[in-house]
Amino acid sequence: MPVPRRFKFTHRLIESLPPNPSDAPSREAEYSDTEISGLKCLIGKGEGKKKFLLRYLWQGRKRAISIGHWPEIDVSTARRIATEMKRQIATGTDPRHERDKYRAIPTLTEAFNQYYLPWAKLHKKSWNKDEQRFRDHITPVMGNLLLNEITPRHVTHLQSSLCETCQPATNNRVIALLKALLRWTLRHEMMTVNPASNIPLLRENNARQRYFSETEIRRIFDAASQDNSRVAGIYIRLLLLTGLRRDELRLAKWEHCNLQQSTLWLPETKNGTGRLVHLSAWAVKLIDELPRYGGNVWMFGGKLPGKPVCNVTKAFKRIIRRAGIPDTDVCIHTCRHSVAALIVSRGGTLYDVQAQLGHRSIQSSQRYAHLHPQRLRATGQLIELHIGNALDHTGLPTD
Repeated sequence: MPVPRRFKFTHRLIESLPPNPSDAPSREAEYSDTEISGLKCLIGKGEGKKKFLLRYLWQGRKRAISIGHWPEIDVSTARRIATEMKRQIATGTDPRHERDKYRAIPTLTEAFNQYYLPWAKLHKKSWNKDEQRFRDHITPVMGNLLLNEITPRHVTHLQSSLCETCQPATNNRVIALLKALLRWTLRHEMMTVNPASNIPLLRENNARQRYFSETEIRRIFDAASQDNSRVAGIYIRLLLLTGLRRDELRLAKWEHCNLQQSTLWLPETKNGTGRLVHLSAWAVKLIDELPRYGGNVWMFGGKLPGKPVCNVTKAFKRIIRRAGIPDTDVCIHTCRHSVAALIVSRGGTLYDVQAQLGHRSIQSSQRYAHLHPQRLRATGQLIELHIGNALDHTGLPTD
């Protein structure tokens, strides 16, 4: 007895439906539910896989949208989904259009890798740091979320989880990247709101107070001059003579160095602008001692042909250990701090620090005002002297 094409769907009846015959003209046999108009069950040939879909009219055109495969989607679930879709149709929304829009929404990881990162590679020198921060910190927590699923709660959860493993500065760099990514997707109409816009960054209080004393600098110079790597030894000494950032010096090119005029041109700095560095006679002498490798444009040539030195941190640690300085509380950037401290301790102004270190604004240099305790003590003694004189002049008692 042939199975009727229209009947009230039940689990038992759907289960008993046979596969579509192999010689049938249509690829799938179609059965209609008498309870929900438009709800269909389609059965294929061979194994007879079954699936539910809803057929409907939208603006005078016949349309269909898949609901899911049986038995993963049972009859009651299929009816509930079909009823919701019919409600959308009745209120002027095409369910298939909404589903297509939803499927087109990328996850946060897809948005980063497919859209943001290619843009960052063209416009940001630090794109590789963005890539590392996203991979190591954001992907494990939020990477699989669709863009339209992300809420401020997700962002604060990421921030809280980072507090357990990262310093505030690192935490802030990660959240700043997430904010920038979501701003970018908002600007390109991939989102309608930025859920991270009102999330405040953490207060940072991890600025390094450590700098090398003049005695330590002399020991570092002695250790660097005896290092097995002449390039590394000169590199560390020049950091302390110039106050340059590690990569500003590491990536310096011979074509930008004029030993006759004692200058080094930096075409690109952290600030995004070039600047001219004036070299001392000692710095010029050290640069002149650097080996020159044929075909290598870099002043500090590495072991690989045509490449600059790469592992300067390893050389730095080796040299300061030889100088008898623990490497637990210092880093290469301590050399830059130390130059600022020397300028201040010798009576230089913060504007001198700004000029030597290449800060764009004086605000960046103000962090170095505290770097020499002796100068601060002298300032305190000067204030004490003036206050004491003022008290004497007013006739107030003094101790």
